[in-house]
Amino acid sequence: MPPPLPMTPARRVTLAIGVPVALAIIGLVALDMVANVGQASLRVDRAFAAPGHQVTMTIDNPDVTLRSAAGPGAVVRMTGTLRGPFIPPAFHVRPTATGVAISSHCVAWIGPCSGVLALAAPAGLPVTVSDSSGSLSASGLRGHVTLSDGSGDLGAARLSGAISLADGSGNISASGLSGHDIRVNDSSGNISVSGLAGDGVQLNDGSGEIVVTGLAETSVTGSNGSGDVTLTFATVPRRVDITDGSGNITLVLPPGPTYYRVDASSSSGNRSVSVKTRPSSPYVITATADSGNVSISYA
Repeated sequence: MPPPLPMTPARRVTLAIGVPVALAIIGLVALDMVANVGQASLRVDRAFAAPGHQVTMTIDNPDVTLRSAAGPGAVVRMTGTLRGPFIPPAFHVRPTATGVAISSHCVAWIGPCSGVLALAAPAGLPVTVSDSSGSLSASGLRGHVTLSDGSGDLGAARLSGAISLADGSGNISASGLSGHDIRVNDSSGNISVSGLAGDGVQLNDGSGEIVVTGLAETSVTGSNGSGDVTLTFATVPRRVDITDGSGNITLVLPPGPTYYRVDASSSSGNRSVSVKTRPSSPYVITATADSGNVSISYA
């Protein structure tokens, strides 16, 4: 049997630091596991007036799914359930100069928070929802709709009106969007949209892919710092302007007799245009890539 290793000063320091750190990590993991099991819930059922103004909702941490339904008169009603570890999330409603402000945040400092909330409001009432950290999804909202997420995935479905979707760090996934002014912005993450109709779309991504299918828009502008851009149109667009710093641009147009005025260029990449072109056409397609291929074709 070999003799035990001598207890040098370096080994004493390693044990003095390493053992407490290891115990702390084990304790935090165990506490997080308990927090996932010990969920506390809060039932939400609040009605309040917002005559002709707007609803602003601020969420800190919990993952929330927001659904909308038509409400009577100028009354806004919020129902649903919020869940958190050990202690349910806080929920507050307060009047503001422009309408009503709703806020919710996690109380416990460890473990996940979540919730499913239904918002019944008059049709067309402006709604603004922001989530600082966590996933946010919303469906069925109409009017002036603004959704933003600081860090987490953002999902949207069946929204109509003037729509703004923004994410600081996370993916944006949307379907069934319609309106006259639709803006989708992501600083870092993928943008994926299926079914987008109306007039006036802006798509911007700092780093990530942009993929949109079922585009029935007359005017589309977009930019991407790093990542591919793929747009598939269901109807003939009147104006398309796309730029990409590092990535491929692919535009797929509907087949038909329409001629396009095309300006497609790439500083470092291939250029392929297989649609009908005419310099005097009112249907203008501009695609510019600094580093990547540019392709404009029929479906």
